[in-house]
Amino acid sequence: MYTIHHDPAAHRLTIVTHGFWTPAVTAAFAAELLARGTAARLRHGAFTVLADLRAAAIQPTAVVEALAAMMPRALKVTSRPIAAIVAGPLAKLQTERYLVGPNCRTFLDPADAERWLSAAA
Repeated sequence: MYTIHHDPAAHRLTIVTHGFWTPAVTAAFAAELLARGTAARLRHGAFTVLADLRAAAIQPTAVVEALAAMMPRALKVTSRPIAAIVAGPLAKLQTERYLVGPNCRTFLDPADAERWLSAAA
């Protein structure tokens, strides 16, 4: 359903998601993301985030609401840019419902996301 990887040398946390999530998967993801993100920040400082959501399904309302509820805490983990890459316009609209913050953007093109993250480095 998801992987989370921190690369200290690149100062980047990479998230890859796939499939259709349940509220239980969402809760596990939120807990792991906050714990791993906080540990990475404490050990290595601020980092950018690249979330590759292209293989994820359009999620049910309960999942989107749970992700939106997590975001205020997630945004405290890093002040650096957070980029999400999605597969299409509908996924972009859904992601923009919960990935809200001055340092957050959602992209359809992976190269655009990389350029945006690199510009902030």
